[in-house]
Amino acid sequence: MMAERTHRMHHYLWHAVRDGWLSFSEQTRAIVKAQGWEPPRPSLNGDEPIFDNASGEDFLYMHREMIGAVNKKLAEIRDPSYPKVEGWPAPPDLNDADYPVAPAYSVGKPDDDASIAKCKTEAFFDNTIMKWARAYTSNDFLKARSLGELGSRIEFTIHNCMHVRWSANPPAIRPDVEPDAADAINTSWDDPAYNFLNDTYSAHVNPIFWKLHGWVNRCIDLWMQSNNNEGPVPWTGTWVGPMPSDAPATSVFAHLRKENTMRGPHHHDHMTAMIAVAKELRSTGFACHFYDNIKVPPLPL
Repeated sequence: MMAERTHRMHHYLWHAVRDGWLSFSEQTRAIVKAQGWEPPRPSLNGDEPIFDNASGEDFLYMHREMIGAVNKKLAEIRDPSYPKVEGWPAPPDLNDADYPVAPAYSVGKPDDDASIAKCKTEAFFDNTIMKWARAYTSNDFLKARSLGELGSRIEFTIHNCMHVRWSANPPAIRPDVEPDAADAINTSWDDPAYNFLNDTYSAHVNPIFWKLHGWVNRCIDLWMQSNNNEGPVPWTGTWVGPMPSDAPATSVFAHLRKENTMRGPHHHDHMTAMIAVAKELRSTGFACHFYDNIKVPPLPL
């Protein structure tokens, strides 16, 4: 279900249009908007995250919805060994036998290769990843932050680095731009075996995606507790992107909450729109990666 082309394209575009919106030309924005993919809250201004527009809530909300959809499917499957998504209680350290850190690898650019290698070191885990993990689960920190700021900080620090840290070098990596692909992304990348954790087109097909996003999802509940919110999460940002109104039962969209699945184009039109947006992104050369260098303000003391 998660490897379906429609969902791969959706997840890829959801990240890309949020990250790139403010850097797109007016022409590109017009094309993306015409297909229903204009993000109501851009996530980045250049290489800096936006804390005050609830884009961080969009990040938290969308991935919570994904977890809910997978849990609904798991309830149908009824496998007693995996009844629901269970996140990590804490990011596993370098010596964790169940979640080993694969060796560093190259994506063809020295700066990016250096970023990947750094994320996989024990020193970076101890001095940076765990510092973030302690802050984002600290009552004092959570009380002093909006949910939007928390989501943005998590997305562009520990979340991105966990994607990189637990990624393993696949036999091949999907290129950012495929000029010869009729639909902007070659269908060969839809094989369920392509579950590269360091690519938004494939990360959610990897089992570790659900462990790290389960940890991220828990941070929402901790924020609620720290701010004495006992009711529903007071969402402002709930953008999950356009949703097909007649998604097939095998699609993740059929398992999202009804208010999300009952709006948007038909399934065929949904895919057509996504291909149009993907082609426009290809023409610009824009791509976002979990290893991109995003300038997140330091954690307050």
